[in-house]
Amino acid sequence: MRRSLLLILLTLSACESHQQQISIEFDVAFNGEAIGCDSELPVALTDLRFFIHDLELTAVDGAVIPARLPRDSAWQNGVVAFIDLENGQGGCDDGTPEANPRVVAEVAGNVDLETLRELQFTLGVPFELNHDNPLEAAPPLDDASMHWHWRSGYKFLRAGVETEGDGFWFHLGSTACQGTTGNISGCDSPNRPRVELTAFNPQTDSVVIDIGRLFNGVDLEDGVTSDCSSGPTEESCPAVLATLGLGTEDPLILDGLFSARPIQTTASR
Repeated sequence: MRRSLLLILLTLSACESHQQQISIEFDVAFNGEAIGCDSELPVALTDLRFFIHDLELTAVDGAVIPARLPRDSAWQNGVVAFIDLENGQGGCDDGTPEANPRVVAEVAGNVDLETLRELQFTLGVPFELNHDNPLEAAPPLDDASMHWHWRSGYKFLRAGVETEGDGFWFHLGSTACQGTTGNISGCDSPNRPRVELTAFNPQTDSVVIDIGRLFNGVDLEDGVTSDCSSGPTEESCPAVLATLGLGTEDPLILDGLFSARPIQTTASR
């Protein structure tokens, strides 16, 4: 009897520990049209890199399914994943040749993947990791280009475009933080918006970030190259931060800036 009970418990434990992997693809557009570093003007990409964490999927019955971010050697550390949609070419000459357009997530083995219909994640690096020394961090948090030394934290998002006579870049991160690197007690503006895709199937859809919608309130035809480093007093910042739902009690991005689209095959790209 004891042996039978032990076998049952071991079987249940094995079922609970089994994980299913899901690959979530990311892509970039400008006002609905594909854009890249090598896009011909009038608009070309100059940068798009960002961190995400706290992934959740929702089934058709409303059940919320947490998704783990397994560790790898370059793009995920078990808590945070890094998406890099630039390739260091063309207008993205300030970037890197390495790119990463996907997140690998894990859900419990008893989850029916066919029932998953929503996706949520937080843009940024969680507070407990955000203010550590990047020189001592493991990948992907060892990338110095994604860190604000003067603000003692990471750039959650780097995004930029250029036109024939203009351009704009945006860096998102926590601001008005108290303390020094490795010893931050808090930030007045955490700036970690929550993304919610209310119609997303991880088996058939990719996540598209529309950088045109992000910069909707920026004048890209005034002939003046401008930028925003998440400071609310910077002239170009309020419109961009509002697009991200920041400056509100519930910083939630709904479908629009991020959206779900059917995954394109290599042949159709």
